[in-house]
Amino acid sequence: MAKKYFTLKELNNAILCFPYQHSDKVDRPHPVPQNFVSRGTIGGNGHENHTLLRLLPVFIGSRVPEGDKIWEILMELKDIVELAVSHSFTDDTIQYMASKILDHRQLLQEVFPNLRLRPKHHYIEHYPFLIKCFGTLVHLWTMRFEGKHKVFKKIVRDTHNYKNVLKTLAERHQNMMAFYLSSQRFFKPPVQTSNMESVFIETLPIDTHPVVSSITDSTSVYGTKQATIQGTTFVVGMFVCTGTHAALPEFKEIRNILLIGSEIFFLLKDYETWYLEHLRSYELTEHTSKSHSVKSLSQLTDQMPQIAYKVSGRLVLTTKHFISVSE
Repeated sequence: MAKKYFTLKELNNAILCFPYQHSDKVDRPHPVPQNFVSRGTIGGNGHENHTLLRLLPVFIGSRVPEGDKIWEILMELKDIVELAVSHSFTDDTIQYMASKILDHRQLLQEVFPNLRLRPKHHYIEHYPFLIKCFGTLVHLWTMRFEGKHKVFKKIVRDTHNYKNVLKTLAERHQNMMAFYLSSQRFFKPPVQTSNMESVFIETLPIDTHPVVSSITDSTSVYGTKQATIQGTTFVVGMFVCTGTHAALPEFKEIRNILLIGSEIFFLLKDYETWYLEHLRSYELTEHTSKSHSVKSLSQLTDQMPQIAYKVSGRLVLTTKHFISVSE
């Protein structure tokens, strides 16, 4: 903002007016406070700041000229965060993460030579080694514990009882768990769907008929707009990664969610993928053949759905985590 590419007001307007979709609505970032420099923080929790960093190229990336080193620092940080929350790693990915961390630190010290590095800048250098020792970091992070801690903080605020805080928390927590465990809806089924409707196979795109017919002998299947599988929600309009092409992830749009027999399948529309280096994002364009495919969850390269947004007439997808493109 010191370079006059955009103002703080313009950034906050972009944050407030952005058409968030699906899970981004829950984790939408808060506007950046006017005194963030003196405070030394922009506020917000981990999920909100992750969303802010991920969508920052979508918010104001077009306002920043290519090659700007401060922007590169942010984009290098975005790459590191995506790698840190990735769900799978290879030796090559771990080495790539180590080089990204080194590049980010060197560029940070080059652009801001008087910046005093914090302990976190040192801790993050150990991430590649820790991944080798313990596996993916998202299986070890404290986010779930912080979510649980939030419950206890709310109890203290609501009760206003500070004489024996530990006893109060223990009793309220046990009462809460007893209530939840007595509910028949506490343990949810592995697959949940919204309203189902019958879909004749002949009404599906013609290039999907052979695949669907090989799965079922019926003339119709069930379709739904939304399905939650093992806690992950898939909605029509989201994108999933089904493989790689030309060293880039291959994304396809969910056009329908089909229940065939007892298994969930995704009716997918093909898109071509182009990498936007400046935005650290992907531009998606409709495939010239306008072809479709049907995939099960196990056939997806990455089992986490992604969200794409229209930006200046382009469909842009910025991933929530790093997706390996090894073929």
